[in-house]
Amino acid sequence: MTDRALVIGLDGMPRSLLHRLIDGGTLPRLAEVVADSGCAELIAPVPEISSTSWATFLTGVNPGKHGVYGFVDLVPGGYGTYFSNVTHLSATPLWRHAADAGLETVCLNVPGTYPAPDVHGTLVSGFVAPVIERAVRPQWLVDPLRALDYELDVEVGDVRGDPSGFVARVRRCLTARTEAFKYLLGTRPWDLAVAVFTETDRLQHFLWRAVDDPADPLHGEILEFYRQVDTAVGTVMDLAPDVRPILVSDHGFGPAHCQFYVNAWLRERGWLAPLGQTANLSDVDSSSRVFALDPARFYVNRKGRFPRGALSDSAADDLAVEVADGLRALRWAGTQVGADVDGPLVFDEVLPGEQVYHGVRAHDGPDVVAVPARGVQARGGFQVGELVVPDVLTGTHTRSDAVLSVPGGTSTFLADMTDVAPTALAEVGVFPDGLDGRDIARARVQPHPVPGGTS
Repeated sequence: MTDRALVIGLDGMPRSLLHRLIDGGTLPRLAEVVADSGCAELIAPVPEISSTSWATFLTGVNPGKHGVYGFVDLVPGGYGTYFSNVTHLSATPLWRHAADAGLETVCLNVPGTYPAPDVHGTLVSGFVAPVIERAVRPQWLVDPLRALDYELDVEVGDVRGDPSGFVARVRRCLTARTEAFKYLLGTRPWDLAVAVFTETDRLQHFLWRAVDDPADPLHGEILEFYRQVDTAVGTVMDLAPDVRPILVSDHGFGPAHCQFYVNAWLRERGWLAPLGQTANLSDVDSSSRVFALDPARFYVNRKGRFPRGALSDSAADDLAVEVADGLRALRWAGTQVGADVDGPLVFDEVLPGEQVYHGVRAHDGPDVVAVPARGVQARGGFQVGELVVPDVLTGTHTRSDAVLSVPGGTSTFLADMTDVAPTALAEVGVFPDGLDGRDIARARVQPHPVPGGTS
């Protein structure tokens, strides 16, 4: 009989924080996982955001193949945009690979899986999922989930005015999600199960200072939240005591001291027309040579790709190099950003799209993509005129410092997000062709290096 596989996701959980909380005795159940299987550092795709990373998790391929570059992507051939969802995946998700082998999947709360597709098994969409009737398959499960007070996402509310109230709402959502996972994993048949807790990401975005600083007045409440996360993970583990889980996060996390708006910088350099002329992406015309989408994806306005592009391919390629060089030189201090500012670098990596992406959708990707340094959150924001603007968010994603723990694994290597799908599928005896990652639990060799981004 084929063995079962269980993947537990902790959205945004950094490896460094996981170990700190384990060492402090806050996460005894997660300590069991790490003691048994180790905890390697996982490197997220570029850009280091949930939509791209979970799409890579689902498919085992890089964005150049699955086609999800951000929460909002460009309609090919123009300046229109669309909000990426599961229907935009150009690669096969892991539940279809499992179904092809006759196996049933329970896939719960993975971001980017809305609207819920028909699956051989059970699927409850993760954020962004506005309507529960379109977020659940089979649909008859909507009523049982409602009876459990299931929430598709955390109600954010007034975090700044009432941070304790926000923590309470996060914990309420986590309680309902845990009960739903217990019900679904305990009653629905499965060979492959994926259960993602997104509350970690929600809380860390708004209250990272309280997470990171033991002297913060909210720190005690934060530790209670993580104890609840640990209990929730234990609840899922206890539903399948014979299955050693895979533990994964989609990216790391860190402070957001500097909210840097990249389109404001492009305007300052004269590469994007002034704000009054380009308040929206749809306003871009031939006077603009470069524009950016969240978080730091830069597109050269070249002929042949964009209807109002004015640059030949050779001129566009030269400009992409110039933009990349300009980004690499940027430093920040407070609200000041520039090449001459006395402070740390704004970006850790600035990469040509052709170096990062490969596959049938690679031509849809950015010309240049930048990975912020620790302490910096890059933002698109077409309607923002300042380079740095304060925000209620105190935490942001990092490409490094994510988590991957696999049965029989170690803590001594770098893993790539493309490795997770083939590793999970191999647990149930499924070995698809054409994936970018590999089954690191059985390879018995050092996983492939990821400098500069293999995904």
